[in-house]
Amino acid sequence: MHIPEGEYNLKEFCRVIIDSPESVLEGYHGQRIKSFLYLSDNGWRAYLDEHYETEQLGDVTKFVGKYRNRKGAEQPAKFYLGEYKDDLQMVVTAETEEAIRQALRPVSEHSDCLSPMPIMTEDFQTMNEIVLSSYEDMRISEFKSKRVPSLAEARTRPDVDREIEYKGIDGRDRLDEFRAEYGVVPTRIQYEHENVSLRIDTSGKFTLETVNQESFNILFELLSEVVVNVLELLDVANKIKFEKREVEPGNLKIQVPEVSSGEIDFDQQVTLMQAESFIKGTKSSDELNFSFTDVTKQAGSLDFSAQVTDENRGSLFNVSATEESMRIVPKQNCSFPSLVEFYLAVIQMLDGGAKMKLYEAQTAV
Repeated sequence: MHIPEGEYNLKEFCRVIIDSPESVLEGYHGQRIKSFLYLSDNGWRAYLDEHYETEQLGDVTKFVGKYRNRKGAEQPAKFYLGEYKDDLQMVVTAETEEAIRQALRPVSEHSDCLSPMPIMTEDFQTMNEIVLSSYEDMRISEFKSKRVPSLAEARTRPDVDREIEYKGIDGRDRLDEFRAEYGVVPTRIQYEHENVSLRIDTSGKFTLETVNQESFNILFELLSEVVVNVLELLDVANKIKFEKREVEPGNLKIQVPEVSSGEIDFDQQVTLMQAESFIKGTKSSDELNFSFTDVTKQAGSLDFSAQVTDENRGSLFNVSATEESMRIVPKQNCSFPSLVEFYLAVIQMLDGGAKMKLYEAQTAV
C-alpha cells in the first residue's frame, strides 16, 4: 500500500484508501484490502517496535516485515495498524496471502499482548442478516457452514455433525436450504453485489474486493455488532489467571496462590471421539501450536483431562471436560492470547456454539 506521509486516525486513514484506491493499491496483486482485528493489552506498541520496522503516522502505526516470495526473493510487507476501540486494534493491508502468512501471522504467535479477534458463531449469523437485509439483491457466491444445534434445527439426521462448502451464484438460496435441511450455519461467506464484493469469516478476517465507501461502511457496521461480545471475551480471558497474593496471618508474611478458573460451556454434548479428534486437529493445524500431555480419558460418557501447553508463548493450563463443559485451570504464564486462541480452536474444531465464561476463584491457605 502506498499511503502518503501524514498524521491519521483510523477513520482518516481509511478515507485516503477510499478516495484514491488506484494509487494506494498500484502494483499490488488483486488490488484488494484485507482487514484483521486484534485484541490487545498494554505493551503491544513496544512489541511491534521490537519485531518490526515501525513508523508513526499520527495514531496509525505502519509496520514492515520481511517475507520470501515464490521465487525465494526477500521482500518487504507493509501493514498499518489503527485503534478501532480500546483494546481492539485493526490491521489493514493489501499484501498477498503468502506475505500475510510469513510476516503478519507471527505478530501474535509469541505475543502476550496481541491476539487475533475471533467472531462467535452466533454473532456471525447476525452479521450475515445485516448484510442480506441491507441488500435485497445481494448474492452469495461461496460459503462454508457447520452444524450448530443451538442456532438451527435439522430435518435430516440432526445428530450428525456436518461441514458444508458451497460455490455457486445461487448461494443465498442454498444457504437457507442447507440450514433448514441439515442445521448448518455459515462460518465464512463471500458476498457479491453491483458495488460490493467482500468476504467475511469467523476468524476475524475481512476481505474487501471492491475498495469503495460502501464496502468500508459495511465493514464498520458489522464490527459495531460484534465488538461488545468480543471485548467481554477479552475481559473473561484476562480474569483467568494464576497469581500469588501476599497475606499477613499474625506476624507472618506468606505468598498464597490464587487461581481464577475458566469454563467453556458446550452447545451440544461432546463425545470422547470428538475430544480426541480435537486434539489431533490442534496438533496438525498450521495456525495453532498447542500440545497435550498427561492425557487421561475414559470410555462411555466423556471424562477427559490433560495439561495444555501453548508452545509459542509457554503458557500452561489444565483442562478437564465432561459432555457438557470444559474447565480451564491456569498454571504458568497463562496470558490472555493463549486462552483466546484456545477458545477459537474449540469453536472452530469442536463446538461452534461453545461459550467461555469465568468459573471461580480459589485461594489455597
